[in-house]
Amino acid sequence: MMRSSTFARSESKPVVLTCALVAALVSACQDDGKTSQKQAAELCAKLAPIVAEDVGQVRTGLPVGSQTLATLVDTDPGANLLGLQRAIAGTRASVKELGFAKSTFFSFADPSGTVLRSETDPDMLANRSVLASFPELRKVLAPDSGLVEAFGEMQEMRGVRNGPDLQWVAAHPVKASDGELKGLFVTGWSFRAYAYRLQEAAKREVAEIAKRDGLKATPLLYVFVWKGGKAYGGPETPDVNTEALEKLDLPAKTASGPWSGTLEIAGRTFGAAAQRTPELAADAGVAALSSTL
Repeated sequence: MMRSSTFARSESKPVVLTCALVAALVSACQDDGKTSQKQAAELCAKLAPIVAEDVGQVRTGLPVGSQTLATLVDTDPGANLLGLQRAIAGTRASVKELGFAKSTFFSFADPSGTVLRSETDPDMLANRSVLASFPELRKVLAPDSGLVEAFGEMQEMRGVRNGPDLQWVAAHPVKASDGELKGLFVTGWSFRAYAYRLQEAAKREVAEIAKRDGLKATPLLYVFVWKGGKAYGGPETPDVNTEALEKLDLPAKTASGPWSGTLEIAGRTFGAAAQRTPELAADAGVAALSSTL
């Protein structure tokens, strides 16, 4: 009987140790989730002002640039497309805000909204109508119009080959000294291309956070720009990550301010955070997924 009791006690030790190990692992996972959540929230707090600044650069620079461009384009801008391309580049170089702008395109369109030339090559927008893809931009044709903005989709403005994307576009009239409309100065960005820019900028911040928090490895990071119920990540962002964010209903989560939490995606714990950027749109914002595991 004594040996049986001793055996029972010795057999129970591995069980106790195993339970302790599992508890420690669960605790570690919880700590990592909280750490990742804190990192994601910290990143969103830093990214939101960047979006506001980037939008502000376009809104400030495009009206000034339109005035400059009006002095550089020919009476018939379509007659010298190379000269028009140089005029666009020269305008950007002379207007500080446009020089720093994170736009993915700068183009000149004729009064009908058809793009004659863009700054960069290959020129995917040439001979395409921005007014057809973004009907809200037609307001720019009004006699007293200024800067007009719109959201929509245009194949030639996509930041990725496949998958959902959205574009923010701003247009301003380019007028001759007598008030005649020469054309439109158009710029903006693809949400997915812009999300990639933000993600690349955030990587430096993540490296500093990892160093500060004493992490052995830099956290895995994904940055998103969202509008309404749709989120847009960079070209290499897994679809499952985007879908997980969209299921959270970010507009509702951020209705009363910045939000953060944790998510399980494909067996991995992510810290998640989202914050609105009303400077871009009332229902738009940035989001981040961070994982230290």
